[in-house]
Amino acid sequence: MIRGIVHWGLPLLLSSGLLTLSNVPIVYGSSHRVTTIALASMGTVPQIPLYPHSLKATIANIDSPFTMPLAGGAINHASSVWQVRVPYDAVENWYIHHMEQEGYHLISRGISSISHSQSLTHGLLFAKGSLDTDQVGINILPLSPSLTDYQFLSALLPVSKRPAASYIASASSVRFIDVTYRAWRYGSPKISFVLRNPKEIASVIQVLNHEQVLPPALYHCAADFGQGATLAIHFHNGQIWQVTDNAACETVHVPLCPPLADSGLTLYHLIANDAMTHL
Repeated sequence: MIRGIVHWGLPLLLSSGLLTLSNVPIVYGSSHRVTTIALASMGTVPQIPLYPHSLKATIANIDSPFTMPLAGGAINHASSVWQVRVPYDAVENWYIHHMEQEGYHLISRGISSISHSQSLTHGLLFAKGSLDTDQVGINILPLSPSLTDYQFLSALLPVSKRPAASYIASASSVRFIDVTYRAWRYGSPKISFVLRNPKEIASVIQVLNHEQVLPPALYHCAADFGQGATLAIHFHNGQIWQVTDNAACETVHVPLCPPLADSGLTLYHLIANDAMTHL
């Protein structure tokens, strides 16, 4: 599944109306370095570069284009509002460049109208980490062609530890795997086959054991035409595990465990290759 730069289905964690403002310490570097700002003093928070010559604005908050509710358990922070005498697109382009230097990538852009005015807020959402759990949003409010307010928002998503009972100790404990697979095409029929080859079984178990618990806030789905796979894993001891790979949601459900993230649709593509082999 190809993700676009605008994630309309993503329950974004950054909503300035729901964040509690805190005192924000400023960390100044040498004259040759970009000034950075720490978003809070508790938890793990990013050091965000501050646009040159920024001054604190008189307003306390900027409404965010990312209006989904905050996720329970996420560590969220907001900065002061800053003002610079440059056009909004200069701020936007500067942050896209500098956040990439900080190891972030842009996962979403948004635009929305501020309540009680005709102004538009431009939003950028950046993320890093294996599951994009370290997120930073930047709200950019054009006040005039040469005057701009902006604000940082951050969210550190909680990731549950995967229960030990949800791992399969050894591929050799599996007799065979019954598979039902549906390709990513509208109207595609289901394909059923059995994996008996030890190497094929080992590949499936390796992927399953590698996948991490998905933070609840990142649970989102693309258009769903039933694409995915269902695996009935038959063990030598007579036990059977039902495993469901929902490709549209990039999730895998195994017994005794919250949903796992099938990052890059690794399991789904592996099953697709097996399906071609067994046709």
